[in-house]
Amino acid sequence: MDISDKIVNPGKKDYHMHSFTYSDGAELINRIVEYAGQIGLEEIAITDHSQHYLEKFGYQKKTSRGIVAPFRDRVTGELICETGRWRNVFDNNVNVIFGVEADILNEKGDICTKIQGKDNDFIVLSAHRYNKVYEGDCARITEAYLNAIKRFHNKIKFLGHLASVYFEKTIDVMPIIDLANHYNVPIEFNGSNLYTKRTNMKNLMKVLNHADQIYINSDAHTLYELKEARNFCFEFLEEKGLWVRE
Repeated sequence: MDISDKIVNPGKKDYHMHSFTYSDGAELINRIVEYAGQIGLEEIAITDHSQHYLEKFGYQKKTSRGIVAPFRDRVTGELICETGRWRNVFDNNVNVIFGVEADILNEKGDICTKIQGKDNDFIVLSAHRYNKVYEGDCARITEAYLNAIKRFHNKIKFLGHLASVYFEKTIDVMPIIDLANHYNVPIEFNGSNLYTKRTNMKNLMKVLNHADQIYINSDAHTLYELKEARNFCFEFLEEKGLWVRE
């Protein structure tokens, strides 16, 4: 079985990564973009964590020196994302998209799509259990995914790391995959989770075999992951006979 036809981004495009500027990545946005050009990427999406996630972990906007330097709306007091002022100054033709890794909050399917006070059009929808980012009943995480997809499928670019180990004891990925297929919502094969051994392999194979559309992304938090994590995914697919290298 060759799943090449399912892969939405088989080429030099990576749509899931994190920066130090706004989240828990190791590098500033400019360095990420510069390096993306050096390794031949044509398009990237910087998808830092949602405001809910950042607040749960105590992250704030940081400078290159690690100093807290928040920009706040004068009326609401919310942190403001300054991505609207950013431009690619490198001669590398990398198209840069700013998005958010949104969080499912509870079994009702409520989600947080804001990052530092700003909504985003490019939404990767994930669930994170660590530090109770997901505030619902973990036993009902499947219900949470289903309700979130029903409510927000028209806004979701893809589901992030559905096969992660975070909810592996309680999640049933098959109804989620079926509903995602129904609403034409792709599902991610996450390179960083594969590399760090945070992937439930049984659930990953269900995604690979049954999802109609698959994004292969790095979920990079370091430059090494930006360079190699997607390659790990393609090597895995090749070993399993699911993809043939051209």
